[in-house]
Amino acid sequence: MLRFSLISTVHSGQDSRINNGFIRLLATKSARLGPDVPLLPAVDEEGTSVRERYAPMHRLLAPDDELLLTQQGCPGAAKRLRKQHRNCYFRYVTRLAREIRTARKLGALAMASSESWSFWTLLAHTVLTESSLLYLRWLGCRHAAGVTVATGDVKECLDFLLAGPKFRLVTT
Repeated sequence: MLRFSLISTVHSGQDSRINNGFIRLLATKSARLGPDVPLLPAVDEEGTSVRERYAPMHRLLAPDDELLLTQQGCPGAAKRLRKQHRNCYFRYVTRLAREIRTARKLGALAMASSESWSFWTLLAHTVLTESSLLYLRWLGCRHAAGVTVATGDVKECLDFLLAGPKFRLVTT
């Protein structure tokens, strides 16, 4: 049986396994697009890393803080904290969606100006990014329903979005 790993050229020393089947499917499709169409720029206008800005997202759905408060005898505070974390998570997803859509528009303009415009590449790019954003929202909805969410799923989806087609899939 083939196993896949994600090797980012942004972090060339990093080798992390893709355990989530959905993210593995998106990564496979994205690798076929090639490195010409980035999903999201690695650094924003101020020079800060996009990866660092969205790093807290996977921690927001972790149940650790809630469990600690519940064990300390504060179930009401645990419930409020869970809701606050989820609201913050959805604000991150909204901001990420806005940035990805802006980057996609700029990428389409760049393709058009270089006369290498491809409708199918742009369509595939749109489907990949919107599927990833929908998956992130779905994880937040699962959290809202009281289902424990694997924080690794959020991290893998973010790694896919932030590394984009600048990585290659390696079978092991």
